[in-house]
Amino acid sequence: MPTVSEIQAIHITLEIDGNNALFVLLATDGTVNRLGTGAVDNSETSLFIGVTDPPLIDEVMKSLNDEMLEHMGGYEIPDQKGASCLLTIGFQFSGGEENGFRFSYGAESEGPPGEIIRLVIAAVEATEPWYTEQKEATNQEQ
Repeated sequence: MPTVSEIQAIHITLEIDGNNALFVLLATDGTVNRLGTGAVDNSETSLFIGVTDPPLIDEVMKSLNDEMLEHMGGYEIPDQKGASCLLTIGFQFSGGEENGFRFSYGAESEGPPGEIIRLVIAAVEATEPWYTEQKEATNQEQ
């Protein structure tokens, strides 16, 4: 079983009713990609790609632990209400292995477990200053 210390990259994708609401990619080399806000009514569709120093992934890694990785897999939350949501969290490990989580749920019903939500929030918060800077630089501040 891979460990958190072996993670080289994390990507998070949230699709709501088939539309990309959020995409975040962070890597240990400082790579950062971000699209969207994750909101049901997200209207931001520009993908920004860059490199930061220090790598933003370092902050997000604090939201992970080895026990969480023991539960990687796909989950469908029952009794889905509201917009259809698909959350995918993928990890690339130092040995080249890739694995992660996939949650299917409704926007107005129970969603992924709290520790998964905290991981997504950590990724959004870690990338928000950089993302805002990119939007301002391209006159896309909304």
